[in-house]
Amino acid sequence: MIQHIRVLIVDDVPILRVGARGMLAEYEHIDIVGEATNGVEAVALTRELRPDVVLMDISMPQMDGVTATRTIVAELDRDVAIVGLTVSEDEEDVAQMLTAGACGYILKDSGPTELVRAIEDAHAGRFPLDRSVAQKMVSRLVRMSARREVRTLEPLTPREKQVMLLVVHGLPNKAIAQQLGSSESTIKTHLREVFRKLNVDSRAAAAAKAVNMDLSADGDAARA
Repeated sequence: MIQHIRVLIVDDVPILRVGARGMLAEYEHIDIVGEATNGVEAVALTRELRPDVVLMDISMPQMDGVTATRTIVAELDRDVAIVGLTVSEDEEDVAQMLTAGACGYILKDSGPTELVRAIEDAHAGRFPLDRSVAQKMVSRLVRMSARREVRTLEPLTPREKQVMLLVVHGLPNKAIAQQLGSSESTIKTHLREVFRKLNVDSRAAAAAKAVNMDLSADGDAARA
């Protein structure tokens, strides 16, 4: 039996909402339950319609996507997954959305396959992140590491840093395990320890904190 995913589209540009709806209309398991034109409407419709996934624009009138995301997450906790949907590849925007509670981020010029995959990943509790955005996030982590601006209260081990760099790059546990020559259960153990040290309870929250922490050269996934 196919599991249907209820989706709310949030964007202040009508043609972009129409475009997203048109792309998703081809997929029987995706149900568009509503559309919002700003953050205020997004919060109200999320309360009313209880979608599984919200595609959330960032720059909108009345209430922006970051504020709307923070409000929805605070009120509904894990009842809804929010994916940032925007034209911006700026890592600062990504960090703000993830910090607010979004579980992922995808660009508006993504094709239908990428958009549906992001929705499915978000609904399944995974961490959808556009590849180009992921690369910028990793670059940000490297710059932060070089400046050594912020430290975690309890440092991550070199292996935990490797795992987190790959998480930020959008890799699922199975792919991380393959790249690091480890088992999937071991990767899950590393992530649980990272969550404990960072005082978070999700991959998205851990990734958001990762952009503001020191990942030393020992944690460079490319050297694994």
